[in-house]
Amino acid sequence: MNLLPKSSLARNTGWMFLGQGLSYGLRMVYFVAIARLLGVVQYGIVVGAFAMVNLVAEHSRLGTGTVLLRYVSPNHKRFASYWGNTLMVVLVMGGVLITVLHLIAPHVIDPASAAIVALTALGSCFFEQITVSATQAFQAFQDMRLAAVFNQLTSMLRSFTAIGMLLVLHHSTARQWVIAAAAASAVAALLAVTAVTVRLGWPSFSPHLVWKHGGEGVEYAFASSTTSAYNDLDKAMLSHYGMNAANGIYGMAYRIIEMGAAPLVAIQLASSPRLFALAEGGPSEPIRLGRRLLKHGLLVTALTALSLFVCAPLIPLLAGKGFSEGVSALRWLCLIPVFRSVHGITGGVLTSIGRQRYRTLTQMAVVALNFGLNLWLIPKYGWHGAAWSSLVTDGALGALNWSILQRVSKNVTGMSATETQSVEPQESGSQYASEPLVSIIIPYYNHAAFVADAVASAREQTHSNVEVIVVDDGSAVPAESLLPRTSDVRIFRTANQGVSAARNFGYRQSSGEFLIFLDSDDRLLPDAVATHLQALERNPQAGLSFGSARIIDEHGAETRPANICRPRTNYFAMLLESNPIACPGGAMIRRSAFVDAGFFDESFRNADDYHLYLRLARRFPFVQQNTCVVEYRKHGGGKSENKERMIVAVMTALDELENGNLLTPSERRRLRHGRARWLHVFRPQNTLAYRLRGLYYSFCAMSTVPLRYYFWPRR
Repeated sequence: MNLLPKSSLARNTGWMFLGQGLSYGLRMVYFVAIARLLGVVQYGIVVGAFAMVNLVAEHSRLGTGTVLLRYVSPNHKRFASYWGNTLMVVLVMGGVLITVLHLIAPHVIDPASAAIVALTALGSCFFEQITVSATQAFQAFQDMRLAAVFNQLTSMLRSFTAIGMLLVLHHSTARQWVIAAAAASAVAALLAVTAVTVRLGWPSFSPHLVWKHGGEGVEYAFASSTTSAYNDLDKAMLSHYGMNAANGIYGMAYRIIEMGAAPLVAIQLASSPRLFALAEGGPSEPIRLGRRLLKHGLLVTALTALSLFVCAPLIPLLAGKGFSEGVSALRWLCLIPVFRSVHGITGGVLTSIGRQRYRTLTQMAVVALNFGLNLWLIPKYGWHGAAWSSLVTDGALGALNWSILQRVSKNVTGMSATETQSVEPQESGSQYASEPLVSIIIPYYNHAAFVADAVASAREQTHSNVEVIVVDDGSAVPAESLLPRTSDVRIFRTANQGVSAARNFGYRQSSGEFLIFLDSDDRLLPDAVATHLQALERNPQAGLSFGSARIIDEHGAETRPANICRPRTNYFAMLLESNPIACPGGAMIRRSAFVDAGFFDESFRNADDYHLYLRLARRFPFVQQNTCVVEYRKHGGGKSENKERMIVAVMTALDELENGNLLTPSERRRLRHGRARWLHVFRPQNTLAYRLRGLYYSFCAMSTVPLRYYFWPRR
């Protein structure tokens, strides 16, 4: 997919939009087929039944799909239990809702629509919800190609079914169509479950998680059902008043509007896992991303609205003369995608940062507004009243969500400003304004003799706008007793959980656009931050900058000078065989890249930095410095000096990469070669064969350097 953007979010949006776009033409054919197959009255009967079912269909999952998305996106190891819980809840709740809808439908909607509600519910409350859950599972793994496929699979199979029935039967009743649609939904669900099992693994059931996240899931489900309520309440009310022909006209126009929102849906689906992942570090990053998404969403939906208005006269030509009033209906409704871009994107941000309750309250308010308007307008004006109610409702929801997000954003900004003022020197106000903030995070565990040296090197950078965060990971000697009390150093003490957890904790307390993770027994050179920033500003696509390290002993004396390697063009391939980044303090990482890579994996006790670099290099270019930026201290107490533990951790990282099925054949060959080379490095021998293999590996490393770098200056 070379035509897709390089940004991972843009690429994911591209996959989702590609999935939506490929089905766009097919769904156009579907609308034509279903309209000609059923006619305006029978189609209106189907719309009434689907509208009633959709009012409660979201409760079939009780929000378990969104819970899965939220908790599996940052940590894929949680998948099996959350997926199993989702399937179990759909099985139980789907059966309950089908029964309830069958019993109450005759008292709510037109008898013709009520007669097919149970069959409609079987397809929508059970089979379709399984397919939607599978889509969210692939979203959590950011596999947007499969998410795009399964997001459209039910619609695509229903489209094929409608086309086949039109060609064979020429005309169908509402009941015949609903049976066929339920069968198509069942096939889609079966394919979805099979794909999830093959790609992601088998489910397991954990009752304690259902109980733990039950309230949160119900809140998500309630929010989703309120969205369905103001989208489908008007159609159910048209059916209640026996206006089946009007329902057919209005329902057709409304389905075209939903189809026109395909680009917006692609943006929302692709951004959801990113928003949840960003929210791990606080609300400011998701809010910033949401604002960027909203600009794109408004532009796309404005163009969509214009296209729908211009193309509305095609409806009777394609669907038949019985749908001629659909031209006017579509033109009334064409602004809805614009309103949805506002409340959909802002609502997604509110959900990701834990403000779902506010979103739910706004949706409850507009449901009440929608019901009142429809109760007043539909008996008098038919589908025109429903269209006017929809415009007011979506516009009001957009305004409410936007105002709440603005208020939350101001609160977040105020908190950040207060925190920065309390930890930075008084004189730092104006001189730092134009400099990017860099966060230097120092995890400290029982390196009492060296931590003050590390902190001092971080404070003495030539770049001024630096925050220093020390995370005391339950050390025997607290960091507070070793470090001077200064306003530019923040110290946090946690229970001992390991260096990866300490680094992730430090990240969550930080605010910098760029991150350095300095070990508490190493030292930065004074120009390290400035050097990295210059390189990353020259290479805006790069996710990481790194330089070389010189080795010092426990007294700070140099024992080995820095080894400055020639640059490569493919650092991912290089990392399969070696790690050119001597220690975490030798690298600066863009905050956005760190989040995209998924933070440090806290299950790794060794080589966690190498594991992170592999994931970063898979997503972003690296830029290499031709200078020394850090002093790496060897003193006999470093965890990297335990060779056997390091080799186990490195092999685990390579196993995870190899099992991910994302490597090309050449990368797999290089990985196998890398395993042998890593074993050679960590298990030295005093033999001639060992030295000859070392010479061979040196020549292999030289062959990865582009020829031009042997003759032209290094970057």
